[in-house]
Amino acid sequence: MSDASPEGGQVEDDGGITLWHVPLSRSMRVMWLLNELELPFAVKLLDITSKQMREAEYAAIHPVGRAPALKVDGTIIHESGAMIEYLCETRGQHLWRAPGEEGRLGWLDWLHFAETIGQHIAALTQSHLMLRDPATRSLTVMKLETARLGRTLRLVEQTVEGQDWLMAGGFSGVDCAVGWSVWTAGRFVRLSEPLVAYVARCAERPAFRASLPGADQPVLYDRDFYELPDG
Repeated sequence: MSDASPEGGQVEDDGGITLWHVPLSRSMRVMWLLNELELPFAVKLLDITSKQMREAEYAAIHPVGRAPALKVDGTIIHESGAMIEYLCETRGQHLWRAPGEEGRLGWLDWLHFAETIGQHIAALTQSHLMLRDPATRSLTVMKLETARLGRTLRLVEQTVEGQDWLMAGGFSGVDCAVGWSVWTAGRFVRLSEPLVAYVARCAERPAFRASLPGADQPVLYDRDFYELPDG
């Protein structure tokens, strides 16, 4: 459950959870998990196309000027992977794997592998969306990053060919991390049938759908697929 607000900025420590969020960005995976856990939380919407994330007010929250940021238990967290692990550890143990528990190593591996996928998504997002002048883009780099992104998805593909979710025991917090990454990767590479099916299972979840932006919200991506430029 979220209480949306269009303004970013410092909030009082009222014991609640606040997510600073750019719709469709990697902060969506944290919102997805919060919805899966049915936790009450406030949302501070950020517009990545404006100067809002570079202004002093948001710098007090996230000095790097990126999203997400999460206030939980009186502390601001700046890494989405840490947010997912902490939320699962403290509020969603059924979506976690505790130290010593079967599957712990695999759960951690998937959580951090989401960042491997994410770094290539970030590079392609920068090239396709942020470098609006074609003269500032490197087609060679874009081709390399597209190929690298496709290659990182093979490990996910091999896993979801034989089971519905990344962990054999069923849906868990790492599906929020990796599932968002695969869903977003589909804007830059053509997904295989197993990955299309995995993304569809993610997108069918009510918590995922509740994390999608409203029609009036500024979003990071404005098209379903970004073709490589000719050249």
